[in-house]
Amino acid sequence: MNVIPAGDIASLPLGLVQAGDRSTPGVGGFSKIVQRFIDETNTTQLQSDQSVERLATGQSDSVHETMLALTKADLSLRVFMEVRNKVIDAYQEVMRMQL
Repeated sequence: MNVIPAGDIASLPLGLVQAGDRSTPGVGGFSKIVQRFIDETNTTQLQSDQSVERLATGQSDSVHETMLALTKADLSLRVFMEVRNKVIDAYQEVMRMQL
């Protein structure tokens, strides 16, 4: 099993930073990550819609690219929905905690 040292990681997903990295302020960080995730999901949905429209109007005859765009948009939406469900579950769990 190959283990990559943490220093070799070029970038983390969704704009996350490595532990101990204080180059970005923590205020509003979560909301920015969520907004970026929403924007990326919306962008993939719009791109797939445009791809289907181009195929339907005859501007494109690449069924393969259209199916890839649709699959990418579907996967992006499914991931978004799962993340949303996990956030809601975590919120409900915190609300159930007794002080």
